[in-house]
Amino acid sequence: MSKKSKRLRLDFIQEIISKKEDEGAVTYRVTLIPNPERYEWKEIAGKKYLFDKLDQILLSEEVFRDLAKQMKALPIYFQKSQIDDTEQYIKSMEPSILARLTGNDKLTSLEDKSEAFLESLAKDKLGFVIMCVDIAGSTKLSLNLRPEKYARLISTTLYEVSEIIPLFHGHVLKYTGDGLIAYFAEPSFILKNDLALYCALTIRKLVYVGLNKVLEENGYPRIDIRIGLDSGDAYIVTIGSPKTKRHKDVIGSVVSLAAKIQGLGDPGDILLGEVTVRNLHTKWRQICEDSRPPEEWKYKDENGKPYQVYKVKLGRAQS
Repeated sequence: MSKKSKRLRLDFIQEIISKKEDEGAVTYRVTLIPNPERYEWKEIAGKKYLFDKLDQILLSEEVFRDLAKQMKALPIYFQKSQIDDTEQYIKSMEPSILARLTGNDKLTSLEDKSEAFLESLAKDKLGFVIMCVDIAGSTKLSLNLRPEKYARLISTTLYEVSEIIPLFHGHVLKYTGDGLIAYFAEPSFILKNDLALYCALTIRKLVYVGLNKVLEENGYPRIDIRIGLDSGDAYIVTIGSPKTKRHKDVIGSVVSLAAKIQGLGDPGDILLGEVTVRNLHTKWRQICEDSRPPEEWKYKDENGKPYQVYKVKLGRAQS
């Protein structure tokens, strides 16, 4: 049994107070306003409270202003996805998918950018978002396809999924035979939750809209995937023996819990742990719904309550 501590997010919108141009540089002074889609001010017993409509909690005006002061001392990080048009990206990948399925892809050198990234970090403990991707029903696929055809299907799928992850400032930690584990590391723990979910949605769309189209056109069965995400602190450690294999790894309950959450899903599902959902931007929170885990679910939050799991509501564009 594991207990999860929570990180919480405050969502603001920016209002520009003034703008100053000096030698080509532009400086803005902004004020941060609680996002009205998520918050509203309430007066209770003569005191003002900020009501969070998503988490159903009240923050006193004093607590809110104290949190706002703390934010002034924090650095601001900005990272955006490198995919501007998901539809266009998926369409552009179809020739690559076909080349890999037919064995006409170009050989490339072996490289482990995750290892280099983890080696470069000065800290051994960071906040991570962990994403687990699994090809659902892979055992059945392996029994129904010729071994070389099954191997081509798996390697093509994992290659194309892996190509997406760095476009959202993530890294592949390891492959699991019929899936992978990826991570999105600090700085900007909050921003990485948004990027990780956007990445998961893009991966799912690539598989169901792009990859399956090419598979069917070339005599392969369609495939299903499940994706699970969770967020929290983990340690960067060196594991293994130099006589065989020694490498950097990410160790922590968040890694195993993300895998457990992924395993709860049905084919096509994207499931998220409570900490991930609590740290999503309001627009992403609004597409998440509570997904009741099974009775045997043993994981608890810091208050001893069952650790909540959420499901992404998927529209037609994602199917």
